[in-house]
Amino acid sequence: MMKVFIENPNLLIAEFNEIAGIVQKKAFITVGTEIQKEEVETLKKYREDLKNLKKDFVSRKLENEANLVYCLDNSLLALQCELEMLICLKEDKMDEAWAKLVKAQVVYGTVIRNCPADFQTPNGYIERLNQYEKLLFPNLFFHSTGGIIKKSHCSICGQSLSKCHHIKGKLYMGEMCTRVITEMELEEISLVEDPANKLCRVLTIETDGRMIDILTLREIKVEPISKDLADSI
Repeated sequence: MMKVFIENPNLLIAEFNEIAGIVQKKAFITVGTEIQKEEVETLKKYREDLKNLKKDFVSRKLENEANLVYCLDNSLLALQCELEMLICLKEDKMDEAWAKLVKAQVVYGTVIRNCPADFQTPNGYIERLNQYEKLLFPNLFFHSTGGIIKKSHCSICGQSLSKCHHIKGKLYMGEMCTRVITEMELEEISLVEDPANKLCRVLTIETDGRMIDILTLREIKVEPISKDLADSI
């Protein structure tokens, strides 16, 4: 079936819309966990087909089509992460739930910035993800690192970003251009409310001598350092 899409990418968009509609009907916390897990596996298999299709487009040097598949794949990845977040919440895996939400926000952000004109992203989806953050999780504090980047290169061509023509955050033949940092001198770590990376968060707080998990408010038992370990530090 994927071969048909090489001749007519509009059919691929139509199939994506159908799949996305099915997934969104199951993206509610009341839906059975086993049903959501089954849908996650279905998405994973379909996304593997998309990756193979993108390889075919790349081999034919069809950049617009390869970029379209990137956007479709990452839109479905965001939906997959949304389902996985809901599953984690119901299974009392709060750290994993937060990580899945952040991943959904990040990957869908790349879609919004790069989607072609003939592919309309689902209306209000990024706002839906942001509402999860506000309604399902407490206010969090985050870390932000600052430092001097000494060595880095373009993920597309391997050259310095100052020397190549690629633009960070843009798609090239179905691949996102990123800055790959290989050496950095750390200068400081700050507490911020609006970080570049929401996974860099404060995990615990200390209250009355007890270590408390910020997401669950459960006490975390901290094992005392043994004398032998203390002496070796």
